[in-house]
Amino acid sequence: MDFKRIKRTIAYFWPLDAYRHADRGTIMERAAAFRHNEKLARSLPLYINRWAVSASVELILTQVLPAAVVPPIAILFTASFCAITTLTAIWMLFKRG
Repeated sequence: MDFKRIKRTIAYFWPLDAYRHADRGTIMERAAAFRHNEKLARSLPLYINRWAVSASVELILTQVLPAAVVPPIAILFTASFCAITTLTAIWMLFKRG
């Protein structure tokens, strides 16, 4: 297995690993972490769109594939929907502030 490729694929869909904890350290360290997170939040719509495309493909596959294959695809669709919801909530929190 090529772990670098797997890591890149995860980073392509999930940006939250690059975020820093804004509740640890001194006041200056927390402020720097929050500014860093604000900069990263600007790219969240890109990740939301990637998950939306993935969810759309999965939804189309549930219509095209045989019924025996639909449940795993539906589980993937549910995970995609949860990722879209989570990333959208985080993006909206940063947009509010």
